Amino acid sequence: MVDRVRGRFPVAVIGGGPAGLAAAAVLGAGGLAPVVLERGEGVGTSWRGHYDRLHLHTARWLSGLPGLPIPSGVGRWPGRDDVVRYLEQYAAHHHLEVRNGVEVRRVDRDPAGSGWVLRCPQGDLETGAVVVATGYNAVPRIPDWPGLAAFTTPVTHSGDYRSGAAYAGLDVLVVGAGNSGAEIAVDLAESGARRVRLAVRRPPYLMPRSMGFPRS
Repeated sequence: MVDRVRGRFPVAVIGGGPAGLAAAAVLGAGGLAPVVLERGEGVGTSWRGHYDRLHLHTARWLSGLPGLPIPSGVGRWPGRDDVVRYLEQYAAHHHLEVRNGVEVRRVDRDPAGSGWVLRCPQGDLETGAVVVATGYNAVPRIPDWPGLAAFTTPVTHSGDYRSGAAYAGLDVLVVGAGNSGAEIAVDLAESGARRVRLAVRRPPYLMPRSMGFPRS
């Protein structure tokens, strides 16, 4: 946790995930000195909280950020912890100024008209420009389905799912067949769930994990 935030920077990047770090690195390469404000205690906060089995669905050599590839030692499909370590290495490699534990609660116009004022519990920060890179996976949301309040079976968002061990011997319905839903369904089946069903709005596209395209 930082003790002090007050200061002025040419650019402030809100969010220390992949997008925020990549934006900061590119800005730094262009001669600016951005500050990255991350509300968690380390870069890649959302990644740290994902389920244990998670792996990227894009190959390692297609998934790196500008200026630093993902190390080849992690294999073709980097896992959750591989990604977190890479983001830490990325911030260090580009000498990014990352201030952890800083939550930006409001962005206001500078009264003098020369930029922006970021309102944080630790103090205000003035900046000439703002890059918002807070992502869309930070706040889990379960739809307000009719009858949900009276439903007695536990309902868990994928953001709170960790492993299939707690579901051994149970019937489980996974709503959605996106990357997370499909991988969680496999994890449940391999962890001993009695039966796993996928509920999808429309038929999903099923393809092999690798299409056999040569690496260029």
